[in-house]
Formats: sequence, structure tokens, C-alpha cells
Amino acid sequence: MTVKPAPTRTPVAVTLLAVAALVLILGPILALGVRVPWERFGEVLTSPTTAELLRVTLLSAVWATVLTTLLGVPLALAIQDWPRGGRFIRLLVMLPLAMPPVVAGLALTAAVGRRGITAPLLDVLGLQFAFAFPGVVLSHIFIALPFVVVTADSALRQIDPEIPASAAGLGMRPREILRKVTLPAVAPAVATGAGLAFARSLGEFGTTLTFAGSMPGVTRTMPLGIYLERETDPGSANALGAILIFLAVLVLALAALPAALRRTPQPRARRTGELDTGELRALTTPGSGGVPVTADGTVFPAERITAVVGPNGSGKTTLMGMIAGRLRGAEISVGDRPVDGRRFVPAAERGVVLLTQRPGLPRTTTVAGAVTMATRDPALTGKLLAAAGLAELAEVSVPALSGGQAAQVALVRALGTRPAVLILDEPLAAIDVASATRWRRLLRAAAQDRTTLLVTHDAVDVATLSEHLVVLERGEVAAAGPTAELLDVPPNDFLAELAGLSRIVGTVTAREVDTVTIQGTELTVTGTFAGSVDDELQPGDPAVAVFPPEATALRLPAGGREPQESTRNIWRGRVDSVVASTARTGTMVTVSVGAARLHVPVTRRSALTLGLEPGMTVDCVTKALAISVHPARRR
Repeated sequence: MTVKPAPTRTPVAVTLLAVAALVLILGPILALGVRVPWERFGEVLTSPTTAELLRVTLLSAVWATVLTTLLGVPLALAIQDWPRGGRFIRLLVMLPLAMPPVVAGLALTAAVGRRGITAPLLDVLGLQFAFAFPGVVLSHIFIALPFVVVTADSALRQIDPEIPASAAGLGMRPREILRKVTLPAVAPAVATGAGLAFARSLGEFGTTLTFAGSMPGVTRTMPLGIYLERETDPGSANALGAILIFLAVLVLALAALPAALRRTPQPRARRTGELDTGELRALTTPGSGGVPVTADGTVFPAERITAVVGPNGSGKTTLMGMIAGRLRGAEISVGDRPVDGRRFVPAAERGVVLLTQRPGLPRTTTVAGAVTMATRDPALTGKLLAAAGLAELAEVSVPALSGGQAAQVALVRALGTRPAVLILDEPLAAIDVASATRWRRLLRAAAQDRTTLLVTHDAVDVATLSEHLVVLERGEVAAAGPTAELLDVPPNDFLAELAGLSRIVGTVTAREVDTVTIQGTELTVTGTFAGSVDDELQPGDPAVAVFPPEATALRLPAGGREPQESTRNIWRGRVDSVVASTARTGTMVTVSVGAARLHVPVTRRSALTLGLEPGMTVDCVTKALAISVHPARRR
């Protein structure tokens, strides 16, 4: 069976307009070909006048292309670092294309002509542009520079920002990133831009004539010669035009060749080996161990795994970016060294490696090449890949990796630098369950080797990997402390749901021998006091009630007199959703009780018997013995 993309159909109107556009481009060229006196083509091509025109034209185009590329690529690179002025600069770069050629020639004359504003300085330096060959080159640079800048700038904006950011976090300096990552990625686009600049130089006429003149053998190029020949010998002019068209087509074909030859390999299944936890840990252990990290007063303890949790948009990724040096805006210290605040330390100098869900691998190299950029030791790279069970991927091109393979290579690459601080922002999301289990085993075994910050939404990761927990809410740290303590008494609803608990916050209204009653928003909760003997929980104090979802049962409201029973907590609420589950509970029912939302598991049979559906009213019944009341956490 051969799998092919499904065919698409272009609307007829679009096809007709496309054909009209092609006719508009190719029609005049074909018409010119009809007018060319082909019997005289060889004579015109070999004449001394044509040779002189070609010499000036090609020499000026080569000089202009080289200088345009040397100037245009750095300008395109600089635009990427000007986020505010970048759009304005891009508009200015396009200005030579919008200017009439004669106006461009006048502008050059005013700037560097014999009576231009820089004429005194040029005379001192002995430089002359107007009516000289350098003036031809300068005219071509002025007109052709936008082609290189625009193509390079477009290619640079196509690069995943995670790739250079990841390289910087691994310790690569800006020049090294430029040489090994950025320039190889945009090389085909730069070649295309240079080809377009060369082709534009071949056809430049108005600016050159206005600024450099038409001096035979010095500044007279092919377009100028064709214009003059047209007045005396139209057939010869048409033949010269055909020569110029052939040159332009050849140059454009050569410029498109790198992109045409570049193939993006398709990901395919490849066998990976077993991960050797002990060997990989030994190869990646930092020499000096981990160091504590402090962010705006919140301490991430050294040589521990700290889980960073919070709802989407709570600021987890932003905080990790600040610690890693990708963002600014917080007081950050790595160990005893302040790295942001009064003085900003670049990411490459912090010793902090951040690995996100996007692997950030350079797409112009192999797996071994990408890892060696971090390790700077091909022998160590081989050992790391072998220990990770990825040796067979060493010579595979990065674009040929599947998402899971790329994620594992990125983990090896991050660990290969032996970082004292490792930040993992959900990097296991793309890895299959079996491989993710092996990597979790490594993280657990190496927890004391370095300081690890683990951003996750997985309750298993929080419970089994982390010893410390930081909870974020609305861009701020809501709570920080030992994982076990925060899971027992979640500081917010998000962590309560992550831990599989129901949580109600309120104020103490009564304290009896072994029970505490708190008043929440539109409901009263009675439970057992779970604080220590040192906790003084009195009426008026804030408190939080916590209980497992399975401690609550649902029933339909009884008509007339309520049944007599020992249950202290009967809350009337509205069913928000009824969701079937693959778990043994069968169905999860979400009920709004005042401002609280309870998740209550029921069997499928019970859901059918009660006729549960969104919008209906139910009673939530929870015994006081199942509810633990704790003093509210204060930061």
C-alpha cells in the first residue's frame, strides 16, 4: 500500500488568474525571443563591445553581491535583536526598491558625489565614486541590498527560538551559536538572497546611469549598452537582451539550487536500547554538586527535586525562564551568586540548563553533532548516547527524529553539560510511557547530584519524584514547602485537585471536643481537627477542610421532612457535569456547592439510578470523620 497526500482542487477562478499572471511574465520574454536575430547571435556575443560590456557588468555584479551579502546578513541578524524598532528598520530596508531609480541615483550623488556632503572627506581619502567603477558597484549595492536582508531576515524568523535559547543555556557563547547554529540554518536562504542580488545587479540601469554615468569600459554595463544600441541597431539590442536574460536565468537557477537539493528526512521508527541508569548518572554528575536557587525570596533547595505546579497561566514557565536567564524581572540568585537584579548574568554563564517541551535541537546537524555542541567531546557524546540506549541514533539527522526520540536526545544533551541546576519544563510529555518511566528512574536516582526544578501537571511526578513543592497562582508563589505537607493540606484548589482531594476554605465558627465547624461561602462544614497540639484554632480563625472525593455520596433531595441520620454534612448543590471514566469508579460527577466545586465519583449503576444530568439538584453527604480541618496556611 502506497500512502500519498489527498489531492486538493484549486478554484477555477484562481487557476485562470494564475495563468494570466504567468502569461504576463513570460509573454514579453517570449516575444523578445521572436525578435532576436538568432543568425547574428554568435556575432553579437563574440564582438569586442559585448565582451567589454560583460566584463564591467559581471565584475560589478560580483563585487556588489559579495559586499551586499557581507553587509546584509549582519543587518538581518541585528534586526532580530531590535524587537521594538525591527518593523521600522524592515520598512527602511525596502525603501530602495520603492524609490524611482533616478531618485536613487540623485540620493547617491548628494551623499558621495563629487559635490556631495561627504566630498571633502572622500577627497582626503582619495576615494571617488561618481563616474567611476566603484560608483557602479555602490549603485548596485544600494539597489540589491534589500534582497539579501529580506531573505535572511525571513529565514532567521523561521528558526525556532528554543534552538538558540537552548544552546545559550548549555554554555555556548553568542559567536559559537552564530557559527554552529544560526548561520548553517539560514545558509540556503542567504544563497538565494545573494543570487537575487546578483540578478538584480545584472539588470540595474537607472541608478547607475544617474550616479556613475555611461563611460565605455569603466561604468557602461549591459543595460546601458542595450539602451544605447537600441537607437542604432535594434536587432543587436535584442540579442544583447537575450544574453542578459540567459545570465539572469542561470544565476537564479544556481541560487535556488541549495534549497532544491536540501531534503527534509521523514521521521521513522528506530530501535532504541535500554537506559543504563548507573552509567548515565556517573557520566553526568556535576563535579561540585547542586546549589540552592532563590527567586524573589522563594528558595529551591540544593540537591533536591522541586516540583513546580500551578494552573495554566500561573507563571511557571515565566519563572523558570527568569531563573535560566531567558527573561528578566525577578531577583535571582544561584547559590551565593546574584545573577539578576542589579547585574544581569547571561544564560551561558549561569550554569543553569533549562529543557522545555520543545527539544531545541539544531536541525542542520546529526544527533551526535547536536550533543557534542554541549559536551565539546565526541568521545563523551558516544558514551552518553550508549548509556541512554540511543547509540543507533548517533548519525541520524535531527529532522529525521520522531518527537519522542528528539525529546530523549535533548535530555542527554542537557545532562551532558553536568549542570549544577537543571530545569525540566515538562520534557517527558512527548516520550512514550515505557521510556518516560526509565527517565523518571534516572531522575529519582540522581536527585541528590544536582538541584532539579521540575515543572509538571502529573500528580505521579509530584508524589514520586519531588521532595519539595512550589505552588504558583496568578504569577506569584502561593506556597512552598515539603511535598508531603502541601499534598496533605493543599494551599489552593488546583493542588487539591492534583492531589485528588476536595478542599473548602472558611472561617471557624465552633470548636468542640474533637470537631471543628467552619463557614465557607454558602455552606457549613464540620470535620475533625487535624492540626498539631500546638495549633490554636479558635472561632474567627481561617481554616481549610480537606477530604477525599470518595468520602462524599450523592442522593436526591428528600421531599418534606429530612431523614434523621448521624451525618453532619449535607450540602445541596447543582450538577455541573457527568463524565464517564475508565476507572473503577465509572463516572465522575462535578457538583457546585456555593463557591466550591466537588468532584464525586459514583458507579455507573448509581448514575443511572439517580438519573444524574447537568443542572439537576442533588445532596452531597459527607461524614465529619472523613473531613480533616487544618489551620489555613500563611505565607
